[in-house]
Amino acid sequence: MADKNEKKVMAQKTANFVAETTADGNFIITREPIKGANGKQLKTQDGRLYYAYLLHGILRNRPVKVDFSPKDKGGYELLDLVFDVSSKAELFITEVTQEINGVKQKRTVYTVNTVDENGQIWKSEIKPTRTSDRDMLAMLITLIGAQIQTETEEQIELPETA
Repeated sequence: MADKNEKKVMAQKTANFVAETTADGNFIITREPIKGANGKQLKTQDGRLYYAYLLHGILRNRPVKVDFSPKDKGGYELLDLVFDVSSKAELFITEVTQEINGVKQKRTVYTVNTVDENGQIWKSEIKPTRTSDRDMLAMLITLIGAQIQTETEEQIELPETA
């Protein structure tokens, strides 16, 4: 029986593209083990397992993937908590506008979310790992016509330097 919090997942198809998305049109990110030459999953020095966080698709009849990593160095622990709920998470893409010293700046925020059996939302900010991952994601967004949310953050005051 499906969990009431589980969203419908489907394959989004256009003439040149196929990817797994939710009914809302958000992409699905999967956590996959990183294996060594011997076929065993790699571990950190403290014994934690290594994972890759990927968006898979088919673009012009070729399998493609976009690799994601945490926004900062400590983010892998948080990603492990998010993906302990499920090996798949929903990707939310938000365009944020900030005003810093009178200059408006836009940035894109990528967040993965899962919902546990109690309805608790587990989320973490991520980023495309390489420039090529960011460019591939931009192509996929364009082809699928994904909706990107827009937000305006409060003005951030930077300390004045002497």
